Amino acid sequence: MLMRIIRWLLLLAIVAACALFVWPTRFRYDHMTADGNLVPVRIDRFNGNADMLVPDEGWVPVEGTDSGAGNNPAAKPS
Repeated sequence: MLMRIIRWLLLLAIVAACALFVWPTRFRYDHMTADGNLVPVRIDRFNGNADMLVPDEGWVPVEGTDSGAGNNPAAKPS
């Protein structure tokens, strides 16, 4: 009976450690092209903010553009 409880506690500890340290990670990493160069980008899974890695500055927030037709009502064709 004691061994059964110890096994369940060990299994629970392994699952908790995996959930806490392995999945999900806070950032999803991708890349984008800036000035003809590929730069790493990290996207925060919790709030959607994106940062790009600049060599001398570190992680810098990526500024979004509102150039899509769905974001600008004046740009929609009539």
